[in-house]
Amino acid sequence: MNFILQAALLSLLALPVQAEEVGIKINDVNTTQDTTISIKKGDAGGKRKYTLSNGEEDISGDKNVVMKDAEKSWKSACLDWKKEFRELNKDNKIITMNCGQMKCTKDGVESICSSTAKHKVKVLLEE
Repeated sequence: MNFILQAALLSLLALPVQAEEVGIKINDVNTTQDTTISIKKGDAGGKRKYTLSNGEEDISGDKNVVMKDAEKSWKSACLDWKKEFRELNKDNKIITMNCGQMKCTKDGVESICSSTAKHKVKVLLEE
């Protein structure tokens, strides 16, 4: 049993290890001050740049004689707006989104609830 363990360890030590070669020539570097040299693999120009964009949109429910039904209609409109907004933004660039505070008003015998929805998204700049 001990022989098998030793053989396994020896076989692991015998595995070839491969490292990438890095050749660097540094000339005319002032060594009187601290110097940091950074080596990065890959294309530095390939990074995407984004900006944040804020927006607003009005959300309104349907008019209804009963105030509770007008509130339910606004809640449904809010959920629909969130669903559509997520579908249009499938790249998951949404930072924040909310329907805002519901405000209900009466127009004669009917009530309507509305709000101002706000969103913040990350937008890819042209490369």
